[in-house]
Amino acid sequence: MIGKLLSTALIAMTVLSSLSTAQADTRTRVCQPVEVAVFQNRLHVRCAPISEQAYTSDIRYYAMKLDNSVQVQATLDLLLMAKANNRALAIRFDEGDYQSVPGCQGGDCRRLVWAAMR
Repeated sequence: MIGKLLSTALIAMTVLSSLSTAQADTRTRVCQPVEVAVFQNRLHVRCAPISEQAYTSDIRYYAMKLDNSVQVQATLDLLLMAKANNRALAIRFDEGDYQSVPGCQGGDCRRLVWAAMR
């Protein structure tokens, strides 16, 4: 089981690191997953706020559209592994984009670009 999880994590990191993140408004933060959910049209993670980074209290959700099954599955596996093992992730999000992900609201959600376990 652990071997499979590690293999999945390695695949996820490889796939996600190969994706382009050239958007102008991308930003990286540490995310301690509090909630991971999959809906009909998106997956999202809710991260614990970080007291030194005020925006993390307002922007709590990071969401990914369910249009790339390989990226979505790899991201979901990584998010669930981090949550189950109480591990922090590095996540990249698009600070200006919430509209491209259905159900993501401007006041508390941004588009998740990639995630990586530290």
